[in-house]
Amino acid sequence: MPLSALRPRLTERSEATAWTLNRDGILGRALCLEAGTDIAYPLKLDREVRFSGRVMLLPHDWRDRHGVLRATVSLTGPDGARRELWAGRLHASDRGRPRGHHVDCALPADTTSLALHLEMCGEACPRSVTRAIWLEPEITDPGADPGPAPTRATPRPMGRPPLISVLTPVHDPPLHMLEEAIASVRAQTYARWELCLVDDGSRDPEIFAALQRHAAADPRIHLARDNTAQGISAATNRAMQLATGDYIALLDHDDTLTEDALQHVADRIAAQPDLDMIYSDEDIVLDGRAIWVHLKPGWSPDTLRTNGYTCHLGVYRRALVDEIGGFRTEFNGSQDVDMILRLTERTDRVAHLPRILYHWRAHPSSTAGGDAKPYAYVAARNAIAAHLQRTGQDADVGYGPPGLYRVVHRVGASATVDLVLAAADPAGLAEAARSWRAQPHPSWNVVLASPPEVLDAAVAELTAAGIPQSRITAVPAPAGGAATALAAAAAAATADHLLLMQSPAMGLTHDWLTRLIGYSQQPEIAAAGPILLAPDGRIEQAGVALPTGIPLHLLHGSRSSMDHYFGYGTSVYNVSAVSGILATRRDTYHQIGGLDPTFKDLALIDYCLRATTTGQRVVLVPDARLRTTGPDLTTNDLPTIWRLRDTWAHTHTHDPYYNPNYRTDRGDFALVGG
Repeated sequence: MPLSALRPRLTERSEATAWTLNRDGILGRALCLEAGTDIAYPLKLDREVRFSGRVMLLPHDWRDRHGVLRATVSLTGPDGARRELWAGRLHASDRGRPRGHHVDCALPADTTSLALHLEMCGEACPRSVTRAIWLEPEITDPGADPGPAPTRATPRPMGRPPLISVLTPVHDPPLHMLEEAIASVRAQTYARWELCLVDDGSRDPEIFAALQRHAAADPRIHLARDNTAQGISAATNRAMQLATGDYIALLDHDDTLTEDALQHVADRIAAQPDLDMIYSDEDIVLDGRAIWVHLKPGWSPDTLRTNGYTCHLGVYRRALVDEIGGFRTEFNGSQDVDMILRLTERTDRVAHLPRILYHWRAHPSSTAGGDAKPYAYVAARNAIAAHLQRTGQDADVGYGPPGLYRVVHRVGASATVDLVLAAADPAGLAEAARSWRAQPHPSWNVVLASPPEVLDAAVAELTAAGIPQSRITAVPAPAGGAATALAAAAAAATADHLLLMQSPAMGLTHDWLTRLIGYSQQPEIAAAGPILLAPDGRIEQAGVALPTGIPLHLLHGSRSSMDHYFGYGTSVYNVSAVSGILATRRDTYHQIGGLDPTFKDLALIDYCLRATTTGQRVVLVPDARLRTTGPDLTTNDLPTIWRLRDTWAHTHTHDPYYNPNYRTDRGDFALVGG
């Protein structure tokens, strides 16, 4: 279990130290510790585990400074006494390259805390070395059952390889980019392709001359021309009329495919011949250099409705595209978004290829280059609105930043909601309750579980905040911890919807409750969670991934980067689980079997995972934001973490929504090898 995936807990002597996320250098993979401080991790173990890592000086400090630092690893036992496990000296300046020390030591089962400490040796001077870095410390359990090995699909008998028709409408692109786009198809390692080119009234005669030259050079290239521009939808439909393949792939006239793109597509079709749609990762390229990498999740229908994320490379079953009527001119600019939404109303046989197969090239006339096609954003918004209407969803579609949209589902005023929470301490309840009163949805009540000795005080805090006694159901919390109390409160709830709070939290966005209920009221969605912030403004909960079966709290501890990853609060994301707070229908809660308190602070995660086994989805709604008034519940309870992993190892050998090119030891979307 990598410690970098867990929240640092500091001793009273520590400064505000946190794992750095700078990707430009070694600090992006390390914990930097100043001399005279230590950082402690409370642990709960049920058997001996091993701690390993490496500690070293920063390269510039080794070269430019003097002195010696002493790094130590210590543990605290049940008696509260600290015992040193390992110590090593780090010499600056004249004692060789700064290789540092590898650390590997055992933590007994009765360890209650692990501490990393750094101190100076000798008197300090102005150029003394004062800091060191720990490289990716890790706790491992040598005796843990790794779970069943991943199952591999039995290869299907290989029939005739599919013919893939690449459709490219052409209208006055930069000539050299058109040449490179065509060359990228002709360079494919997979041979069974055809390229269907339609010149849509290009004004530059060199464009059509280049198309004719390529068509004459390769019989797999088919060419048609319209003397006047008909628009991209009409040109794409005409290209599809030239096609004879079972699948169509869309390639813009100024972009390129990787040379193995169609081979990967064909391999996936061979393995899953019933697929109707395949999409890959992509990057944006400027002057031959990748400036942005788009690593995508697996099939995420709720994300698609706020962010046409599948984009390039997109491959679709030709017969199904014909069946839905091809591309529609009223959605020019986002005609592919409209087509994909209509197609996925007919099928969920969608696969993601988690590798970059498409280079989307940025230049002044391209969407990737900025705001060159503002009409495309309007067309995509209209396509999403039409899709929601066809599928019976009562919602408004608003604009976010270019390419992103805010889908707001209407929630009837009569829809009842119980705010279900456990509170071991009345502190913070009144502050949270005042924010609940400020949100606009009228039909809500509070179901509160607290220990019997503080229950009256907790109710008094709620009433002091202006919540009438008639809207409060008070439940004496049974022994067993916060999850047991929350389950007891949920059992007493009677509303249509439950908002489960592991600890009190105050709303920060005015419509947070209706945003969450708007999603959880949908039959196919079992749980919707908000972004939950800590009192200092850092992210405490923003969805959970389980790429190795161990819960990875996304962007935990981050502050400034959340809008970068969450689309400025407009896009909704499918995730494997949410924690801290979730909204769910009461009938769904009971059908799934409610909370399992034996999972303690991971009970909401287990609830979400059980929901996904029924075919329902979980969503994160980033523009619903609350701030906790209680303690951080991100847990270092290793026995419970490993029990969760062992329980779900057979279904979570990977996470469908967490791209495998992201690191699995931390949730900040850092790239593997980065």
